[in-house]
Amino acid sequence: MAIKTFLEAEGRVRYCVSWLSRSSMNRDICATKQEQGVLEGLDEAAVKKKLASIEYRLRNEAQREMIRREGAGSKWLAVVDQWEEALKAGTGSLTTIKPATAEGYVTALRDFTEAWMDRHAADITAADVLETLAKMKNEGYSECRMYNVKVAINQCYKWAILKRLIRGVTQSPGIGISVSRKSSKRPESLNHSQITHLLSEADRQQHEWRSVWRLVVLTGLRSGEAYELRGKDIDREEKRIFLERKYNFESKDIEDLKDAEWRQVPINAELDELLIDLGVESKGPEDYILPRIRAWTNGEAARILRAFCGVVEVPSICFHTLRALWATQLLRANVAQRTVMEMGGWADPETMERYVRRAGIEIQGATDKLQFKKERPGRVLSLVHSA
Repeated sequence: MAIKTFLEAEGRVRYCVSWLSRSSMNRDICATKQEQGVLEGLDEAAVKKKLASIEYRLRNEAQREMIRREGAGSKWLAVVDQWEEALKAGTGSLTTIKPATAEGYVTALRDFTEAWMDRHAADITAADVLETLAKMKNEGYSECRMYNVKVAINQCYKWAILKRLIRGVTQSPGIGISVSRKSSKRPESLNHSQITHLLSEADRQQHEWRSVWRLVVLTGLRSGEAYELRGKDIDREEKRIFLERKYNFESKDIEDLKDAEWRQVPINAELDELLIDLGVESKGPEDYILPRIRAWTNGEAARILRAFCGVVEVPSICFHTLRALWATQLLRANVAQRTVMEMGGWADPETMERYVRRAGIEIQGATDKLQFKKERPGRVLSLVHSA
């Protein structure tokens, strides 16, 4: 509440009256009303009475507006700010969200929903989400990026509705809006001959990464899992590699595996030979199995592999594609999908379906019986007996 008066010439009084109402349930929700004007021909008592009347009216108007906003909940900026804090504290979702993923969500909301920030979250509609996605498309962003923004919006709304920061709605305005995250481009891949050539050339040239690439192709490990592999994870008697941890190249921390479940991968003869070459027999429990390569630590695994692909003249692939090659080669060798999923640490069957499609298993031999070429008559050889 504030009343300001200024006495002008000829007895006129210029005034400014304002009133602020703030919610007791959510201090971010408030409403302000203000009025300015001039009073003439009134004595001091009449001026005070008039200003008190104006103040009373503004107080009621602000209170009604605050109640309306309280029913709508917080503004979008306040929702995003509070969600960011909750994510950092590990309370921003009912499921586990990795710190890097959480940071990406918040960045996406700040970058692509900036026009919403001063609006009440309850007032944002599906039309606003469609408009945001259309703007992204016009600016050249991929469907995958658009999909991630939609996911961030939905995740934020889900949390904020549960926390009653957004009132009057029961779901995100992004629900029901279809955005594909799939690409129609054929994924990066190498066939068996190309994989063999890549690894053989790495050995022949004594490339610094040769043992890393071969181990990943033979195990399907993610980059952070291979980087963190230690002597205690290898059981050569049982022919098993046990995986429980991975290295996070962004935070530089050691974390649980992506699906939070330990797993094991069998050691075949070729992998066993590689482990012997790496000196596994002389390594202690905490010793790293693979070499500490500076470029690997600095997150340059993809760049190094792509460069070497160019040198040995095979299609360019990134480091993570080595894991995909492991999966597709096993599927082509008729290893059960469920077995590949368990060894590779995939919890989502949809992910495995992409590898099945990449391997071409479901269509293998499907066209063998299509034959339209006219059979050629057998050649007749004339045998002449010479007298």
